Amino acid sequence: REDGARLTVGDIATVTDGFDETPIIARFNGRRAIAINVYRSGDQDVIEIGQAVKDYIEEIQETLPSGVFLDYWDDDSDRVQQRLLTLQGSAVFGFVLVMLVLALFLRPSLAFWVAWGIPIAFSGAFLLFPIMGISFNLVTLFSFILVLGIVVDDAIVTGENVFQHMQRGEDSVTAAIKGTQEVAIPVTFGILTTMVAFYPLAAMSGFRGTIFKQIPLVVIPVLIFSLVESKLVLPAHLKHCTHLGKGAAKRNLPVRCQRFFADGLEKFILRIYRPTLHVCLHYRYATLATFVGVLLVFISLIIGGRIGWSSFPRIPRDTVSVSLIMPPGTTFETTHGHIERIEREALALKEQLNQEHGRTVIKNIFAAAGGQPFRGSFRSRAAVGVSERGEVVIEMVPTEQSGVDYDSRQLTMDLRRRVPPIPEAEQLSFSFGLRSGGAISFTLLSPNVEDLQAASEEFQKKLATYDGLYDIEDSFDRATDEFELKLKPEAEHLGVTATQLARQVRQAFFGSEAQRIQRGRDDVRVMVRYPEKHRRSLASLYTMMIRTANGTEVPFETVAQIVPGKSPPTIMRVDRKRVIEVRADADDKEVDVEAIQAEIEEAYLPGLLASYPRMEHGLRGWAREVRDNTVEFWRGVAFVLVAIYVLLAIPFKSYAQPLIVMSVIPFGIVGAILGHVIMSAITPTQHVISMMSILGILALSGVVVNDSLVLVDFVNRQRREGMSLADAVRLAGV
Repeated sequence: REDGARLTVGDIATVTDGFDETPIIARFNGRRAIAINVYRSGDQDVIEIGQAVKDYIEEIQETLPSGVFLDYWDDDSDRVQQRLLTLQGSAVFGFVLVMLVLALFLRPSLAFWVAWGIPIAFSGAFLLFPIMGISFNLVTLFSFILVLGIVVDDAIVTGENVFQHMQRGEDSVTAAIKGTQEVAIPVTFGILTTMVAFYPLAAMSGFRGTIFKQIPLVVIPVLIFSLVESKLVLPAHLKHCTHLGKGAAKRNLPVRCQRFFADGLEKFILRIYRPTLHVCLHYRYATLATFVGVLLVFISLIIGGRIGWSSFPRIPRDTVSVSLIMPPGTTFETTHGHIERIEREALALKEQLNQEHGRTVIKNIFAAAGGQPFRGSFRSRAAVGVSERGEVVIEMVPTEQSGVDYDSRQLTMDLRRRVPPIPEAEQLSFSFGLRSGGAISFTLLSPNVEDLQAASEEFQKKLATYDGLYDIEDSFDRATDEFELKLKPEAEHLGVTATQLARQVRQAFFGSEAQRIQRGRDDVRVMVRYPEKHRRSLASLYTMMIRTANGTEVPFETVAQIVPGKSPPTIMRVDRKRVIEVRADADDKEVDVEAIQAEIEEAYLPGLLASYPRMEHGLRGWAREVRDNTVEFWRGVAFVLVAIYVLLAIPFKSYAQPLIVMSVIPFGIVGAILGHVIMSAITPTQHVISMMSILGILALSGVVVNDSLVLVDFVNRQRREGMSLADAVRLAGV
């Protein structure tokens, strides 16, 4: 001290890490716990890192003190590995199916060489991965499965045409050359139209664009290598198959089975398809009207809501999170009590489900009060040490592993019914999908905060009238109490400025760093400040002594006064206007979110905005990204249609024939919609038409065009040889 007396550090200071003193209490399956996040860095393999962590846990477990356990949870590496195994199994199964179909309906040797195009094309794409900066992941593996059936299309057309020439008695070399040349143009342009059709995926922006862009980066190289293989490698192989045109004796069971299917297909074509084609061509207007009618029926099913629609439906994942945000200033004890009640309900539900199904449905439950470490990040100070925040995260066993038809969507609904409402909570939200935020979100902008608050309250009442909407809230943080320090006139005479006053008050209550000690990788800060009991009392501020410019000390009330007030915790602005977001959540499997949003935008929002001058409605966050992706999609549609038309006009040398070929695209859409209907009928999950469905339809429109392109090209060749149009069409179909 100034008088020379010596004190210990403990008498005058508190050692702290510099964080808020609000505690964070975490429990793992009902037991106190500390969680550590392990992240991947750079180009590290997530599966290898996950295995390294598990090996370390197994190794260190025996050295831990009694009653202390080390475990892992929320393992993304396991999820990635399971998805990779599933997709790998699908790829192998798909390859086997392709081989089986080819072997049944083509000659075995022809099927063998055609199928070889798949590994050759895939290997070529693998070589380009390092150049394009692509990794082997879930999306790229899915892309290979997507292109699996497309790859063999051009090889089948080429091989079948070569086989036709061999059946006419030509030698294998001549048949390979002529057969390849005849279909070179339609096959090449068919591949080009397929490549162009994947352009909209490459042009998408935002979070989904980052994912979808990898699909064309895989599909296009595969198609390029498959084109090279079918035009150069496959004919070289087929010229050695001299037995193809001679037929084979039905000497054994495999050959007889293969011929049964191959000859059966030809008999079906000649006995059933050809007469049917003749009837359709004779009554061509009735045939066209029938197919157009079917197309209109399916379109009306979507417009009428009989088949669900969602721009980007929420995809359930293996975790359910419950987020609680209390009003600012809520004590930690209050938040902790609510989190404990939610945790008890989750533990009870875990026990009930595991007993009912006789196996583990819910693996782990992690509860935290005093922060939201899993909603935010352990690296973020905002995620922990916040008394009014808490969360409960539930980890489920993936349905493909548990074998139980119970997903995170059902768990969320069951838990929502069990957890009692918390009226004073600013936010109590349940999330089960990969998409964060509410299902419906609207942003209001105005320079007047009071108007925003009033409009938000009206808006929330309107949303509450819709069945199926829940967690209705806005982004406005209720103002917290604050004390503003104002200088008195006497302060100027004593030489006390606002800066000096603020600095001394901060040092007394927050602390002044007196020393920093390095201990390994950590800093220990020595802070000089009032003891804790004095920092929690406003009386300490009134009795505080303020040092003036000449070094003397005067009572706080001599130079300053305390003015109570309110302060918003956060202020959000867009274009210098205050912003408030009104959102609501919904189960988009049960509720037509798109219809509700459209109705509000068209019927309700104009009247609400008219009631408050200078108020605007803007799209932010998820809604804005959906709108931008929709605009990009329709631009992509226009580009694809124009590009396909241009590409088709080149080989046909006609303005009308490309339109005839492209007319098959709408009828391909009928098949896609029918596929959604069938999947919804045979599986418990409703398969709604979504933007991803539309992108898939658009990407595969090039494949749909290929068959018609080959057919029309054949018609043109026959007409050039003198055949009539009607006969050429009948022959081309067969």
